[in-house]
Amino acid sequence: MHADTMKQLLESEPFSSVAPCLNRAVSGFKGQDGPVMLLAAPSLIGALSIAPIEAALLDLGLPYRRRFKLETPSNGSWIHILGPSQDTGPEYIPEPPRLSLGLDLVDGLVSSNGDPRRGPLTTVAQAHAIAQSLAPNGTRVRRLRPWLISGNWLHSALDTTYDPVFTALRDILVDEGSVRIATMPEVTSIELSNTPWIEELALEAISSKWLDLDMEGRARALSHLMRPALSRSTPSTARMEELGWHRVMGPNWDSDLASEILRAAKLWKQDAAIVAAHSLVDSLLLTGRSPVSD
Repeated sequence: MHADTMKQLLESEPFSSVAPCLNRAVSGFKGQDGPVMLLAAPSLIGALSIAPIEAALLDLGLPYRRRFKLETPSNGSWIHILGPSQDTGPEYIPEPPRLSLGLDLVDGLVSSNGDPRRGPLTTVAQAHAIAQSLAPNGTRVRRLRPWLISGNWLHSALDTTYDPVFTALRDILVDEGSVRIATMPEVTSIELSNTPWIEELALEAISSKWLDLDMEGRARALSHLMRPALSRSTPSTARMEELGWHRVMGPNWDSDLASEILRAAKLWKQDAAIVAAHSLVDSLLLTGRSPVSD
């Protein structure tokens, strides 16, 4: 993936309502002399939101500090990631540069009859847009690009109806070559803890003969594998389609984004929240992937 193939997120439809605010913020932080404080709750969403901004600041060589605490920042310049329940959208104060990122409900896609379909623009997605605008040629920023839709994957919108913002952002990633879409049997290293209806041996058997199957054979095998989910209350149809047919894989990944997110979430079961949050961000900045769990 090359920088010139990355589409400008702030020029895309899902960001149209927040782009003016985020563009002002990017200009302000580029001209900032002192260190920027990055602050978020020690949660999975908090870590996934801080990581891309930190990647951009590292790529630019700009000073910053990272802090995972449940507090409101006070002095100096800062970027504060608000919790998922605070759906205020982004708010920016210029002197000194101070930005609060909150979830926003935006138009994701326009339906065939012209009606806009709304979905969540998460703090993770907003953070990736800021990172790209700060450091469009940044190596770390490009490496983290597939995580753009991780906030939407974790959001409950996919459990009720389909999420048009998730779809729009995923299409951007596919079009620019940042990710490819694969079926479940095509993923070499997969986490099955969120698909308990899948028999591991059956998946292995299908995966081993996948290349030898024609299109009809693949469709039949995958439908058979996913059929037990139809009698369950979860996952939703939208999420089931993503888990079976639309696995999102980054460049040279042997795993997919849903599996990477599950591995990241395990950190919070192994360590204190602050330790887990720091561990995930450190791993993302170093490799672009979740830490390999024991």
